Amino acid sequence: MEIIQLIAAFNFLMATGFIWYNRRKLDPAIYVFSFFLLGKGITSLSNGMIAGEVFSDSIFIYGLGILLNSFLFFYAPFLYFFAMHITKGEVSIKKYGIHFLPFILFSLLSIAVVFYLFLDRSGDAFKMMVDFRNTFELLYFLQVIGYTLAGLWILKQHQATSKKSREVSKWVKVILTVFMLIWLLFLVSSTAPAYPVIANFSLFLGMLLLIVLANITLFMLFSNPEYFYNTLVPKVVKSYSSDAVTRKKYDDLCRMVQEKELYKIPDLKIGDLSDAIGESARNTSAIINTYYEGNYYDFINAYRIEEAKNLLENTDEDVTILSILYEAGFNSKSVFNTVFKNIVGETPSSYRKTHLAAKYG
Repeated sequence: MEIIQLIAAFNFLMATGFIWYNRRKLDPAIYVFSFFLLGKGITSLSNGMIAGEVFSDSIFIYGLGILLNSFLFFYAPFLYFFAMHITKGEVSIKKYGIHFLPFILFSLLSIAVVFYLFLDRSGDAFKMMVDFRNTFELLYFLQVIGYTLAGLWILKQHQATSKKSREVSKWVKVILTVFMLIWLLFLVSSTAPAYPVIANFSLFLGMLLLIVLANITLFMLFSNPEYFYNTLVPKVVKSYSSDAVTRKKYDDLCRMVQEKELYKIPDLKIGDLSDAIGESARNTSAIINTYYEGNYYDFINAYRIEEAKNLLENTDEDVTILSILYEAGFNSKSVFNTVFKNIVGETPSSYRKTHLAAKYG
């Protein structure tokens, strides 16, 4: 069982590393979700360290496992924050610091337990701290189930306005539902010691599901990158100045993007455009939404696709499509292919073949 714990830990931490490495390319909501993966990975690792069947029977490994096990109360809030990011736009986690109070308290208890572990593990103080910590740990299931239900409720109330948001909401609902099943399996495992067969089977099944879910985020990123590369969270314009949202401002913005070829910057942000035209990010977003009738990413990608079409029409086949997509401002082949087909109606390869045949035919 500890081997499964370690495999799950490796998968969770690997997914976290991938997201952090590609943080600038990915939507902020995925970055928020990575902290759930981090906490779950550390917790799975700590379980293996405490069991002592894989690691050597060392008091130092055992003590470190107890400290890391504090992350039991760390990751559940991020499921809730993830759902909020998807449905309401970016949310400042700093405003929700109270959600991490159980994590802080459990960490302090774990530190006290480890302190007495090395000081006098046969004394009454150590036993009292362990009992108190174990009692507090029973709140874990209440926390994870509560946050999972809260995330599902937020998604249920959310009215998706686009195909992307509908698909992402559907995916997150599946994720949260399966996590709910996992928590229930672990709850059965911990509350049915009188039935070891049921307890062990529930624990084993829960761990297998964790390993599967540890890889789902990466699978979704690779199979549907257009949903997660800077397009997941709805960009809500909370307030803006109506004096700044004018056709002239929009024309100035379009001219600046075209003349300075700003769309060729792969990590271009709306803040860069707002600085260029001397407006706030909210006003710039409102200008685009009003006169382009699309969001910021649709606006910039339209320029990139026009540039790509021009390059595909006027370059020979020895110039690779990969070099063309980079030249046009994209940084992902999957995203480029998806956006190109959505806008043009055919793949880049097909588009190039058609125009080359007409050019040399």
